[in-house]
Amino acid sequence: MRLIAAIVVLTLVAIGAGALAGLHLFAAAERVADAKKSATPPPVASSYAGSARLRKLSPIVTNLAAPANNWARIEASMVTESMSDEDAGILAAHISEDIVTYLRSASVAQFEGSRGLQHLRDDLTERAAIRSSGKVRELIIETLVIQ
Repeated sequence: MRLIAAIVVLTLVAIGAGALAGLHLFAAAERVADAKKSATPPPVASSYAGSARLRKLSPIVTNLAAPANNWARIEASMVTESMSDEDAGILAAHISEDIVTYLRSASVAQFEGSRGLQHLRDDLTERAAIRSSGKVRELIIETLVIQ
């Protein structure tokens, strides 16, 4: 009888200790969840200065060099330093001309795969930077359709 009473007492002590540990862990988890909810996310660091602006170029449609029956349509934007809208419009027209010239001398094989698209983006960004004397930081290709 004493053995059964000792087992019952130990069982009740174990149940009580387990309940207290569970309540403590539950409260700690709630505190962590509340802290995550109320914490403000760190500001996103931008690689551009506050004066940088995104300017959309008009869609460009032109034929490619090889094969001759293929056409390309490209929509792009350029990241520029702060400049007047008139200067930006003129610069956008010149960059669009450069893109047409580049695409007319290119073949479809140059644009295949992710590496080809990255080379296209790098080449066009370099041409835009040269044309603008460094005022264009990046040329972002939004869409490219070859038909």
